[in-house]
Amino acid sequence: MKIDNHNTDQAVLAELGRRLADYRLQRHMTQAQFAEAAGLSKRTVERLEAGESVQLVNLVRALRVLEKLDGLDRFLPDAPANPIDLLERHGKVRQRARPDARDEDEESQPWRWGDET
Repeated sequence: MKIDNHNTDQAVLAELGRRLADYRLQRHMTQAQFAEAAGLSKRTVERLEAGESVQLVNLVRALRVLEKLDGLDRFLPDAPANPIDLLERHGKVRQRARPDARDEDEESQPWRWGDET
């Protein structure tokens, strides 16, 4: 099944669970072995594969064991820069604060107490 916006939430979860189980089986792992490798309980793996609701961190742990975590970067890439922000910053270079011109003049003069006339 292709996952898209037309699927119900439950259908998407069920499909993700089926795919996780397929990848686990390709690695010749039992649910208990997979759970231990991911730091999860066997019951959590059962819930994942059944398409039941679990904490997001459990999905991340499962994907890490399957070496599929990098797929999340393709799944939800960084948002592109806002074009308006880019236009506002275009041509503007951040400038450092420059010392006060008066300070520069004073540094070039020899030091005095200030009470001389």
